[in-house]
Amino acid sequence: MSRPTILPAYILATLPLVMALLATAVSIGTGDEVVNFFRQYRQAHPALTACMQVITDFGNPLLYLVYGAIFFRARKRGDRHDMRFVAVYIVVQLLVSFLAVRILKIGFGMPRPGTEGPAIPFSFKGVYNSFPSGHTTEIVGAVVPLAWRCKALLPTLALGIYMGIVGYSRIYLGMHHITDVFAGLLLGSVAAWIIHRLADRTPS
Repeated sequence: MSRPTILPAYILATLPLVMALLATAVSIGTGDEVVNFFRQYRQAHPALTACMQVITDFGNPLLYLVYGAIFFRARKRGDRHDMRFVAVYIVVQLLVSFLAVRILKIGFGMPRPGTEGPAIPFSFKGVYNSFPSGHTTEIVGAVVPLAWRCKALLPTLALGIYMGIVGYSRIYLGMHHITDVFAGLLLGSVAAWIIHRLADRTPS
């Protein structure tokens, strides 16, 4: 199966989220000013806030259906490559997006937006599990491998926009800082690369 070059596809898929983070950092800031801005914005735009809540809640689960469809289609056709792709995706996401992220959250103990005081490393309290963003790690780890499978520009860009909205919703809703989401982007990129490498490896 022909695929676009890895780097351009990755840049295109991650560009919407990266640009949104940069635009926010430049125009608003990176600290409490962002928290205060979006707190007021949420109060002034309840309909948009409700939409963003739906996106943040169901953005990742929707992709479970996509990967499930890929698996059952592959199973029906006897396509071992695609079945392997989905199996690797599940294992890597469990190890990176859930286990590794959880360990990092507890280890760093960074306070979430609106939580006063310093970091409390090794805290199991949710308000001190801000860094990194698990939602962002998961969505990047799911979308980028799909983007690498695309053959066209528009589907890759559409996936990137979708990923960007899900990731940015965490900032909009006051659940994460910009640095949390950016760290999630990096971790998710690592997960995506591992998925790509292992799924494409020819079994011996």
